[in-house]
Amino acid sequence: MNILTDRTSEVEQKLRAIHIDTRDGCSFWRARDGSMIQIHQCWYCAYGQFNRENPDVHQQGLCKFKR
Repeated sequence: MNILTDRTSEVEQKLRAIHIDTRDGCSFWRARDGSMIQIHQCWYCAYGQFNRENPDVHQQGLCKFKR
């Protein structure tokens, strides 16, 4: 089961690296440069760091958002 999770409160605190899933999201979402896809999930976010060569769409990544 793939549940969408809003990580806004964790991103606002940003005291440490935040582990995220591809389908998580928050209100700080920003499209990656050159991306034509505008889906507000961490996988498509400029701050989401994932191994894009890994075909597993359920992998964990890190949020690299900085104020």
